[in-house]
Amino acid sequence: MRRGEMRQEKSRAKKKEEQKKRNREKAEKKMRDYSREHLLFKFHFRDDQEVAQRIRQGRSDFITGTGWGFFDKFFSFLYALGFLALLDIKAKGYERMMLPLVKLLTTYSLKILLGISSMNQVPFLLFREIALLQMIGFTAQEIKEGICNRGKGKSVPMHKNTLADMLDRLSEEELSYVLNGAASLLVKKGFLGGETFILDATDLPTTEKCQGRGKKKTLKEKWDRRAKKTVQVEEIVYGFKVIVIQELRSKIIVAAQVVQIQEHESKYTLSLLAQAQKNLGSRKIALLLIDNAFMDGVTLWEIKHNLKIDFITRVRTNMDVATDARSFRDQPPSPWVKKAEREKDGLAVVGIAGLTTYGQYGEEEHKKKRYQKDFQANPINCVMVTCWKGKEYPLGKEKVFITSLPIEDPLEIIDGYNLRSLIENKGFRELKQGWMIGHFPMKTEAAARSHTLLTLTMYSLNACFQTQGGKGLAQKGIRRLRTEDMSTIHKLIVFAGDYFGIFDVEEYALIVRAPPQYFVRINPQEVQRRLGLKD
Repeated sequence: MRRGEMRQEKSRAKKKEEQKKRNREKAEKKMRDYSREHLLFKFHFRDDQEVAQRIRQGRSDFITGTGWGFFDKFFSFLYALGFLALLDIKAKGYERMMLPLVKLLTTYSLKILLGISSMNQVPFLLFREIALLQMIGFTAQEIKEGICNRGKGKSVPMHKNTLADMLDRLSEEELSYVLNGAASLLVKKGFLGGETFILDATDLPTTEKCQGRGKKKTLKEKWDRRAKKTVQVEEIVYGFKVIVIQELRSKIIVAAQVVQIQEHESKYTLSLLAQAQKNLGSRKIALLLIDNAFMDGVTLWEIKHNLKIDFITRVRTNMDVATDARSFRDQPPSPWVKKAEREKDGLAVVGIAGLTTYGQYGEEEHKKKRYQKDFQANPINCVMVTCWKGKEYPLGKEKVFITSLPIEDPLEIIDGYNLRSLIENKGFRELKQGWMIGHFPMKTEAAARSHTLLTLTMYSLNACFQTQGGKGLAQKGIRRLRTEDMSTIHKLIVFAGDYFGIFDVEEYALIVRAPPQYFVRINPQEVQRRLGLKD
């Protein structure tokens, strides 16, 4: 080959190599742009064997102690579910984003899961958990130097107020999108337990200084030392109220709304049911267990006759329908009066079919005519409890329930409604005591709403994770979960590239070829086999 041809050949090869390099760089840039657009952060995957090999090769990036072995599995669950991608919402309140919103939301989710009640505790109880921050996408440089100049040298990776400001700037639509999206994902993945749902609400009190809070007057019992008896005194309570629809068995909250504390719950029943049904997709609500605070005849008629949902709810003591039901207490059984007892529970009930003294039960036009002479009320079924746990109610004090279900077996109606107490005893109590749902990051309506809806979202996700994880965590609250994971004090977490591994300190000593003379917690042979260690 002539010298000139050789030079041309080398030139073509060089140009070809340069073109390959440009194409490779272009592809890498495209992938980085895609990652920034669709993932927004780097997610670390757990692979103990891969990390063990990299430790032996001197290629580990970061090592720290951890007492939170639960979280690597939990965030893997969120990743597989698609929840982390769901957090990639476009926040209206942000003109520029120094830190991807998904990191802020995930970081605040960690605050909820760790049970941190005050924003002042975040730098000490959350930002020092370096392994967890790295797990959700913070780089070593961000953790060491911070992500902005706010509080530089004092607050890393960010100032605590950055999280609070984020919640205050998010709109109701954005946080509702997160909660509804999580509910839809959980339903699609088959976590929904059944067709019975609970509709209930609970107050979230604040101070008078909280912006946007409501207020209401309540009667509180107080001991009068002079009169030597309990008296009722008027008290003003400030704050908000959260209304939820929750599936009974799975605990998934399929719809929720935060309103001012004085708002009547029944105003929001139909809109919440519409949102719940949208989140459920093809799944249906068959039975709704309703707290008596939602009592509204027009709404109940709509639920039964237009939405085709059966309901059970308790009647207020002074209602006409309750007085009418009590008049049947001593009547003998008949086609429209069913009596039943259950000795082991000390329970006695009376079912009455087709009572016509609940004049509000009907369409709006029907309700308006209830004081006319020719008015005919729509029939509704009732169940009255005359004895509870062996204690007989006196006349006029019986508990009365109305339902759209048949009352052939009135005990079934009471058994069904008793399940509603689960949301009060195991739901709201757990949310308030274990999940700190009433501890708002800022004294503003937006921050309170964002905190509440995000807490409800994490509550649903955790309930389903306990089922999905298959680790015997069913029926355990987040407080017990924390206690168990905090007890794993002999653990280390090691980051290496895109992976992390969690090892017992004895396992780590084995990996770095510095084993102790005696092993207390592990079997060295089994660990070597599991991690692929040759010696």
